[in-house]
Amino acid sequence: MKHRGGEQWLYLAPALIIVTFFLIYPTLVTIYQSFFSFSGIYPKNFVGFLNYNRAFNDQSVLIALRNNLLWIVLMTSVAVGFGLLLAVLFDRVRYEATAKSVIFLPMAISYTAASVIWRFVYAYRPPGFPQIGLLNALLVNMGRFVAQPPVQRPLQVLLALLAAVGLLLFLIGLTRGSWEAIRGWHEGHRLDFVGVSIVAGLALLAAAYLAQGIGAAKPGSWTYLFIPFAPWQLLVGLGGGLLLLVALRDHLWGPPLLPVLLIALLLRFILSQAGFQPEAWLINRPWANNLALIVTGIWVWTGFCMVLLSAAYKGIPRELLDAARIDGANEWQVFWSITIPFMKPTIAVVTTTIIIFVLKIFDIVYVMTNGNYDTEVIANLMVKTMYQFFDFGRASAIAVILLLLIIPFIVINIRQLRAQEAVR
Repeated sequence: MKHRGGEQWLYLAPALIIVTFFLIYPTLVTIYQSFFSFSGIYPKNFVGFLNYNRAFNDQSVLIALRNNLLWIVLMTSVAVGFGLLLAVLFDRVRYEATAKSVIFLPMAISYTAASVIWRFVYAYRPPGFPQIGLLNALLVNMGRFVAQPPVQRPLQVLLALLAAVGLLLFLIGLTRGSWEAIRGWHEGHRLDFVGVSIVAGLALLAAAYLAQGIGAAKPGSWTYLFIPFAPWQLLVGLGGGLLLLVALRDHLWGPPLLPVLLIALLLRFILSQAGFQPEAWLINRPWANNLALIVTGIWVWTGFCMVLLSAAYKGIPRELLDAARIDGANEWQVFWSITIPFMKPTIAVVTTTIIIFVLKIFDIVYVMTNGNYDTEVIANLMVKTMYQFFDFGRASAIAVILLLLIIPFIVINIRQLRAQEAVR
């Protein structure tokens, strides 16, 4: 049956009225207010682009923009990357539903509740007082254990032996094989002597490199992360570097080794920066407290990314994956040549969704630091400017800036969704 022209608008009218009242009208009012200075809650004088000029010349706004950029780069890459990794790995296990439920659980918690949980994780008390924060309690108790004389000497001997065994295995692997053998040990999925010796040796060297930081942490030293200070420490540092090269090069050992090495470097960084003294993670060091906040966001949003990417991964024809494996492709090649191309539209949508959320991030920062100690973000600064300083004009200008930053990603998201619908 042919519908009369304009009849469809009757069905769209309720939705259009709601969108206009709750979205379009407030946006237009905000843009209008951004050109005025205020006396109380009423516009006072037309100031043109003065509020925007003040915003881009205000140190607090520049800090907020810098922090939002840091959030975008780190949280988006880590949350989407972990979500993709978990979606692929959990697809092959029997307890897939249980594992995914556990990872997705933080999304069922409000951002405020998640922030309160992580505030307890980072909680700080001065040295000598009982630590109620999980992270500081671990550092202090680890330091007490290492500082005991019956433990310290055997630990140093153990680390030296670990490094010696790792170097020996690595040299045996080089002697028994060649670089061609190293590059090809994964062929046919065979764990031959050369491959096992080299990877085990590098893993032991990297483990010693991480563990020796437990007994010799130097707070505040950035070079300590990569440049050890004793000859045998230089040896295990070299082992960690070689392990990184192998992990990046090899298709079979790379996926498990690279995350392990990155986690080891992260733990070593924590030790090198804090030693075994309790650290005020949310107060000191602008980069450290921003990273602490970003970890909270990653914890909440990784499950969301995993669920969407898992749905896309299950949509890949299994016959295509099996055919690639029969033709001799290893799992790494299947992942990069088949899985990623098929999932590109979904990855793009998830990535832009996370970016939009990150640009609007407010709850986590408000609850954990309220933007203090150089952790300010745009949305929190807008709220503080409006409700603490009652500068509605400048707050409106900041809101418009935030809107302009978000619009390109909304457009990209809509285009990707339309492309997906067209394929279906």
